[in-house]
This record gives sequence, C-alpha cells and structure tokens, in this order.
Amino acid sequence: MEPPPRSGPDGMGGLRFDLLRTAVATYLKIAYPSGAIPEVVRRRLVWPEGLVADSILTKPPFERAGKMPGHHTPIYALRLGNYRYPHMKLQIQPWENDAGFMLSVNTHDQVAGLDVGAADAQAFRELQAENQRLKEAIEQAWDDAGLPTFLRYLREYIRSQSRDVADPSGQSPSAGDPTDRPPHA
Repeated sequence: MEPPPRSGPDGMGGLRFDLLRTAVATYLKIAYPSGAIPEVVRRRLVWPEGLVADSILTKPPFERAGKMPGHHTPIYALRLGNYRYPHMKLQIQPWENDAGFMLSVNTHDQVAGLDVGAADAQAFRELQAENQRLKEAIEQAWDDAGLPTFLRYLREYIRSQSRDVADPSGQSPSAGDPTDRPPHA
C-alpha cells in the first residue's frame, strides 16, 4: 500500500491536530505523573487557531530539530520536558508510512564531554536512565494508541516483508509466523 500523497510545507500531510493533541496528552500524562504541568509547557500548547496541522510545525513553539540523514525535510520538536528535566522533546518527522510522519521522544540529554569523574556524574547518569524510561513508556503508549512510531513502522514492515516471502515449497508463511502476532503481544 502506498503512503498517501504528501502535502504541506514539509510533506507531512497526514499530520492532524487530533493526532498531535493525543500525542501531547499522552506524553504529558507519563512525563508529569502528578499532573503538575509547568506553566512554560502549558504556554507552548496554546496554538494559533485556523492553521493547518502540518504548518504549525514551522512556527514557535515548535523547533527545527535537524534533518533525517540523506533528506532535506526537517525534523520538528516540541520541548515538553518531564517532571525532572525540562529539555526532553516530542519529535515529529516525515516518514514513509500511511500517516506520513513518525513520533519519537528525544531525551535531549546526550552531553558530549561529560566529566564522568565529576561529583554529580552519578546523578546525571540516573537522570539519563529516568529520561530513557520515560521515553520508552511514552513511545509504547503512543504505539498502544495506534499513533505512528518507529516500533509500529518496523512491525508493519516486517509483517509486509514476511507476506512477500514464500517458503521453499512455494507456500506463504504459516499463520504461526511470529511476525503475524497481534501488535502488542
């Protein structure tokens, strides 16, 4: 199945406000388990009315987070932080899937040149571990909600490839093929 035609400034025609708002709400629920969302984050969620969802990415509070290697289309990020660290980001990037984009979490804590002998190095490693735990929980929750994530894309890709490969007798892969299991098994 071919992805839908791309539209908008960056080819993410599948991006809709309802999906974006669902992704943000899911992120915030996990990143701020007490429900205490900082005011600065709440202000980042007040978006102008009347914009097309994919065009909002080119305006603040969204940031250009870089480009996919080998592509000219930017990756966008929304700095939402978490209860311990204000710099974690929700990322949106174009992707060849039915939605036309993929969601991910950038922990934004990979610091080059960290002096691991410093007195606060252990605390920083603990922060990184917690950020990674939150990233994985958020991305899993997005996947559970049917939002486009890399894990979902990879699962669907493996499934599609396994259907295209015949066994030596010329038969399709068996129903017991592990790639045909339900997405969340």
